[in-house]
Amino acid sequence: MTTYDKADYKESFVVKGKLALPYQYFAGRTGSKFLIALRDKKKILGVRCNTCKKVFVPPRQTCEKCFEDLSEKWVELSDKGVVTNFTVVRYAEPHQPIKPPYILAMIKLDGADTPFAHIVRGVAPSKMKEGLKVQAQFAKKTTNTIMDIECFRPTSGQFELGYSYDELEIGMSASFTKTITETDVYLFAGISGDFNPMHLNEEFAKKTPFGTRIAHGALPQSLIASVLGMKLPGLGTVALEINTRFLGPTYFGDTVTASAEVIEKLEKKRWVRLELRWTNQHGKLIGIGDALVIPPAPAG
Repeated sequence: MTTYDKADYKESFVVKGKLALPYQYFAGRTGSKFLIALRDKKKILGVRCNTCKKVFVPPRQTCEKCFEDLSEKWVELSDKGVVTNFTVVRYAEPHQPIKPPYILAMIKLDGADTPFAHIVRGVAPSKMKEGLKVQAQFAKKTTNTIMDIECFRPTSGQFELGYSYDELEIGMSASFTKTITETDVYLFAGISGDFNPMHLNEEFAKKTPFGTRIAHGALPQSLIASVLGMKLPGLGTVALEINTRFLGPTYFGDTVTASAEVIEKLEKKRWVRLELRWTNQHGKLIGIGDALVIPPAPAG
């Protein structure tokens, strides 16, 4: 055996760095069938144990109680269920599917005996509660993951007021995204009465600085209504003032994200001011502004 003295390492040095080890993993035959059904058929499948009389979702190959083989005992489940437990995620991590804050809940589907975790949207975290009835909203663009269920939302008839003044905090934010289509522009022209050929006539629009038709400025601006009225502060909000500065055009086919962030709470009147931003699919800022709102009153 060869021994070494510490003196032998005087000429050594350490190089610090990171070693990336990309990998793939197989969901298994049972898990794959579950994910394929979500992706291709927008159906949620489970498996039934004939011995225990229980339905499991997500499905597993073997019953965890009696060890019966469940791999071919498929059942189709409802896309509706109830929240059995939940937590509010407030800190950002690289792996998260959406920006915090958001609700991660345990949901037991109608006809199932086991709950599974997923995101619940459409209800303020402060108003979230066990027993809430929810329904799956399937993603328009598939990802071959559990996120082919985009989220769960409260079923119709369960209206929950948004954040009250005391529940709102500086820095809270929310957003809404929509692709602006030619149909949207024509419908908006009919609603607003603005038939400017810059929006409707391509030959006329070619002579403008934009070189083609653009959407009405108020069309992408109006997307902020979904944020203020449905998300932040949410249901029950009254908008007192909205100021906007346009920084760039919105072309047909652009995907616009309207976002709002709480920047000031006015204690005397219990009003809230929010910073507004509009960006397109390239991340380019096309509008900025602010809004002054009256948040909904506290529940009860």
